Amino acid sequence: MTAPRVLVAIGPRLYAEGLASSLGTHRPRAEVTILGPSEDVEHGALRVRPHLIVAHRVPPEARVGAFWIEIAELAGGEGDKPVGAEISANGYSRSVADVRTEHVLAALDRAEDEFLLGRGHAQGEGRP
Repeated sequence: MTAPRVLVAIGPRLYAEGLASSLGTHRPRAEVTILGPSEDVEHGALRVRPHLIVAHRVPPEARVGAFWIEIAELAGGEGDKPVGAEISANGYSRSVADVRTEHVLAALDRAEDEFLLGRGHAQGEGRP
Protein backbone atom coordinates (compact mmCIF):
# COMPACT_ATOMS: atom_id res chain seq x y z
CA MET A 1 0.00 0.00 0.00
CA THR A 2 1.27 3.48 -0.86
CA ALA A 3 1.82 5.96 1.96
CA PRO A 4 -0.58 8.89 2.19
CA ARG A 5 0.92 12.11 0.82
CA VAL A 6 0.27 15.48 2.46
CA LEU A 7 1.17 18.87 1.01
CA VAL A 8 1.47 21.66 3.60
CA ALA A 9 1.55 25.28 2.41
CA ILE A 10 0.87 27.43 5.44
CA GLY A 11 2.77 30.18 7.15
CA PRO A 12 4.55 31.11 9.18
CA ARG A 13 7.00 28.34 8.31
CA LEU A 14 7.21 27.36 11.97
CA TYR A 15 3.49 26.40 11.88
CA ALA A 16 4.03 24.28 8.77
CA GLU A 17 6.97 22.53 10.41
CA GLY A 18 4.98 22.00 13.62
CA LEU A 19 2.09 20.45 11.69
CA ALA A 20 4.49 18.24 9.72
CA SER A 21 6.12 17.10 12.96
CA SER A 22 2.75 16.33 14.53
CA LEU A 23 1.66 14.37 11.46
CA GLY A 24 4.93 12.44 11.62
CA THR A 25 4.25 11.56 15.24
CA HIS A 26 0.61 10.55 14.79
CA ARG A 27 0.80 9.13 11.24
CA PRO A 28 4.43 8.05 10.76
CA ARG A 29 3.71 6.47 7.35
CA ALA A 30 2.53 9.80 5.90
CA GLU A 31 4.85 11.54 3.45
CA VAL A 32 4.66 15.25 4.27
CA THR A 33 5.98 17.93 1.91
CA ILE A 34 6.21 21.55 3.04
CA LEU A 35 6.07 24.27 0.40
CA GLY A 36 8.04 27.45 0.89
CA PRO A 37 6.27 30.81 0.93
CA SER A 38 7.18 31.55 -2.69
CA GLU A 39 6.14 28.13 -4.03
CA ASP A 40 2.84 27.78 -5.87
CA VAL A 41 0.33 25.33 -4.37
CA GLU A 42 -0.97 24.24 -7.78
CA HIS A 43 2.52 23.39 -9.05
CA GLY A 44 3.38 21.72 -5.75
CA ALA A 45 0.23 19.59 -6.05
CA LEU A 46 1.20 18.52 -9.58
CA ARG A 47 4.67 17.53 -8.35
CA VAL A 48 3.68 15.80 -5.08
CA ARG A 49 0.25 14.41 -6.10
CA PRO A 50 -1.01 14.69 -2.52
CA HIS A 51 -3.97 12.93 -1.00
CA LEU A 52 -4.44 15.89 1.37
CA ILE A 53 -3.56 19.57 0.89
CA VAL A 54 -3.34 21.94 3.86
CA ALA A 55 -2.94 25.53 2.68
CA HIS A 56 -4.14 29.08 3.15
CA ARG A 57 -5.54 29.05 -0.37
CA VAL A 58 -6.16 25.89 -2.33
CA PRO A 59 -6.63 26.71 -6.03
CA PRO A 60 -9.57 24.98 -7.73
CA GLU A 61 -7.22 23.00 -10.00
CA ALA A 62 -5.39 21.57 -6.98
CA ARG A 63 -8.65 20.52 -5.31
CA VAL A 64 -9.39 17.95 -8.00
CA GLY A 65 -8.49 14.49 -6.81
CA ALA A 66 -7.41 15.56 -3.32
CA PHE A 67 -8.94 16.25 0.04
CA TRP A 68 -8.10 19.72 1.30
CA ILE A 69 -8.10 22.02 4.27
CA GLU A 70 -8.03 25.74 3.65
CA ILE A 71 -6.78 27.53 6.76
CA ALA A 72 -7.37 31.24 7.32
CA GLU A 73 -4.20 33.31 7.28
CA LEU A 74 -3.08 34.91 10.51
CA ALA A 75 -2.86 38.68 10.64
CA GLY A 76 0.02 40.21 12.55
CA GLY A 77 -0.21 39.62 16.28
CA GLU A 78 -3.02 37.05 16.07
CA GLY A 79 -0.92 34.02 17.00
CA ASP A 80 -2.99 33.24 20.10
CA LYS A 81 -6.45 33.62 18.51
CA PRO A 82 -8.51 30.74 17.05
CA VAL A 83 -7.90 30.12 13.36
CA GLY A 84 -10.79 29.02 11.17
CA ALA A 85 -10.68 26.54 8.30
CA GLU A 86 -12.77 24.98 5.54
CA ILE A 87 -12.40 21.21 5.25
CA SER A 88 -13.40 19.16 2.21
CA ALA A 89 -13.06 15.40 2.23
CA ASN A 90 -15.00 13.63 -0.53
CA GLY A 91 -18.50 14.72 0.27
CA TYR A 92 -17.64 15.59 3.86
CA SER A 93 -17.41 19.34 4.14
CA ARG A 94 -17.39 21.61 7.13
CA SER A 95 -16.17 24.88 8.54
CA VAL A 96 -14.38 24.98 11.86
CA ALA A 97 -13.82 28.11 13.92
CA ASP A 98 -10.66 26.81 15.60
CA VAL A 99 -8.78 24.31 13.43
CA ARG A 100 -6.67 21.78 15.31
CA THR A 101 -4.31 18.95 14.47
CA GLU A 102 -7.18 16.53 15.15
CA HIS A 103 -9.07 18.00 12.17
CA VAL A 104 -6.07 17.45 9.90
CA LEU A 105 -5.63 13.88 11.18
CA ALA A 106 -9.32 13.12 10.58
CA ALA A 107 -9.11 14.45 7.01
CA LEU A 108 -5.93 12.44 6.43
CA ASP A 109 -7.63 9.30 7.72
CA ARG A 110 -10.55 9.88 5.33
CA ALA A 111 -8.14 10.45 2.44
CA GLU A 112 -6.24 7.28 3.27
CA ASP A 113 -9.49 5.29 3.47
CA GLU A 114 -10.66 6.68 0.14
CA PHE A 115 -7.49 6.65 -1.93
CA LEU A 116 -5.24 4.00 -0.47
CA LEU A 117 -7.83 1.37 0.34
CA GLY A 118 -9.07 1.23 -3.23
CA ARG A 119 -12.10 3.48 -3.34
CA GLY A 120 -10.60 6.33 -5.36
CA HIS A 121 -7.49 7.91 -6.76
CA ALA A 122 -5.44 11.04 -6.10
CA GLN A 123 -4.18 13.51 -8.70
CA GLY A 124 -4.19 11.15 -11.66
CA GLU A 125 -3.13 8.11 -9.70
CA GLY A 126 -4.98 5.12 -11.10
CA ARG A 127 -5.50 1.64 -9.81
CA PRO A 128 -5.50 -1.43 -12.08
